[in-house]
Amino acid sequence: MNLLCLHTAASNIAIFDDAAASLGVTARPLNHLVMPEWLAEAERSGGMSVELRARIARLIEALLPQMEAIVMTCSTLAPVADDFAVAGQPGWVLRSDKMLAEALQRYKGPSVALCAAESTLEATRALFCRAGGEVEVRLVAGAWAAFKAGDNARYFALIADAAEQAYQQGAGQVALAQSSMTPVAQRFAVGQRPLTAPHLALQACYALR
Repeated sequence: MNLLCLHTAASNIAIFDDAAASLGVTARPLNHLVMPEWLAEAERSGGMSVELRARIARLIEALLPQMEAIVMTCSTLAPVADDFAVAGQPGWVLRSDKMLAEALQRYKGPSVALCAAESTLEATRALFCRAGGEVEVRLVAGAWAAFKAGDNARYFALIADAAEQAYQQGAGQVALAQSSMTPVAQRFAVGQRPLTAPHLALQACYALR
C-alpha cells in the first residue's frame, strides 16, 4: 500500500515505522512528510486558522494522486482530514487520532485522553468527548515545553505520571492523544497499557488493502 504519513514532528517517523513493523508490514516502507512550520503557525495563532487549514488541504490535494491514503498524525491539524473522502474511497485522508478516539469510546466507563500541546485541546475535545460518553481530556502541564526543548526524558516522565494518576483516580482506560507520546505506553503492563494512535491508524489503513 502506498501510504503517506504527514507529520509536524520528525520524531514521529520512527514511531510510525515501528508501528508498521509491529503489524508485519515490511514489503513497502511508509512515506513520510514532515511540516513543523504548520504546527508552529497554529501555536502562534492559538489553533489552526481558516487560511492554514486551506493551505494544508491544497497540499494534500496535490499529494493524493500519488497515494492510496494519507494519515494526518498531528492532532492539532488533524481536522483537515474531515474535509476529504471517507475511508476506502479515492482521496482518503485519515486522522490517526480518530481511530484512537473510536477505540476509547468503545470502552464502557470513565476514561481519560491525555494531551501535551495546548494547541490540540479544542480539536481533541471535539473528537473524543461525545454526548453521553465518559471521556475526560486532560492537558499534561509542562510536557510540551519539555518536548520542544528536546528533553524527551522529562516529556515521557510527565506523561507517564499523568497516565498513572488517571488510573489511580479511577480511569479504566487512558489514551495518549498525540502520536509523540506513544513510547510511554511501553512503561505500563500489558493489562493497563494506554491506547496509542499509530498502531490503530495503520491497522485501519492496511485492513482496506
